[in-house]
Amino acid sequence: MTTLLLIRHGIAEDPLPGQKDADRALTPEGWKKTRAAMTGLVALGYAPTRGYNSPYRRAAETMTCLQEAAGAFPMETSLGLTPDGPPAQADLWLRGLMAEGRPGDVLALVSHQPFLGELIFHLTGQSLDVKKASCTVIQWEGGLWRFERQYQPAELRH
Repeated sequence: MTTLLLIRHGIAEDPLPGQKDADRALTPEGWKKTRAAMTGLVALGYAPTRGYNSPYRRAAETMTCLQEAAGAFPMETSLGLTPDGPPAQADLWLRGLMAEGRPGDVLALVSHQPFLGELIFHLTGQSLDVKKASCTVIQWEGGLWRFERQYQPAELRH
């Protein structure tokens, strides 16, 4: 069984005039709350063996918070994890990762809305409110995706 952690980025700054959406950073509050949430996630036993984040700055910064909490693990940027990424294509990509992986792997994906909500629904049929710095846990077993749990950010920060 492989665990998939679908994590939404933390609280980001409002866009400035002329600023690209991809360049928006986490706010100081976003850094603080996201660090606490990622520390809580790791304390629950979810230490990633590999990570993928969207190329957007706030997603990369959220991944940094996860690496601070879990220690270094291999990670890379994936262009398919942007806010408007196609869930069906992500499913195919993830199935390829599952075929290459080993039982017990924990893959962390840091991305955005509406993509994450659409991906969760595509993989599991669950329609969820995906809050900033939340984590949805999905299991891959026997060639099928299975929804396990969604952790709200406040639950992770305790």
